[in-house]
Amino acid sequence: MKLSLTYDWDCAPEAFWALYFDPEFAVRLHLEALGSTSAEVLSQEGDLTSGLVRTLRYGQRPNMPGPVRKIFGEEVSTTEVSMFDPAGSRTTFTMTPGTMAAKTHIEGSIALAPDGTGSVETFSLDARVKIFGAGPIVERFIEQQARDMQEKSVEFMRGLLEA
Repeated sequence: MKLSLTYDWDCAPEAFWALYFDPEFAVRLHLEALGSTSAEVLSQEGDLTSGLVRTLRYGQRPNMPGPVRKIFGEEVSTTEVSMFDPAGSRTTFTMTPGTMAAKTHIEGSIALAPDGTGSVETFSLDARVKIFGAGPIVERFIEQQARDMQEKSVEFMRGLLEA
């Protein structure tokens, strides 16, 4: 499953990244906008000028189809590791679920490019699930969750960046 979404922002890439990598904001985003049951920045090393690596863990109870719920349980705990490259104004990330991690591979990126007085964001996600008979169902669920979470994230961030 591959997903690519594009968003226009009324701010410079630097303002976007400063908010995106603010540890307090990351926790607020998950708890207030994304409906996460828990969220914690486990580590964040480096800075926005030289590059950084952040590890974030969060729990969610998404509305899952029956087969997905049987595989992952009621609550999904995810560890997300993001690596920011300031030269490319891009972060790449991997997301590892607490259940079935060996059979689930989720990676993606967020890139920002200046555009006039604002920026254009390109969000990309690639998910591969190797669970016999259920892989395609889980991949479709991951795609829908990613779309939903991305829309909520953008709305929440716009409320803070473009106010």
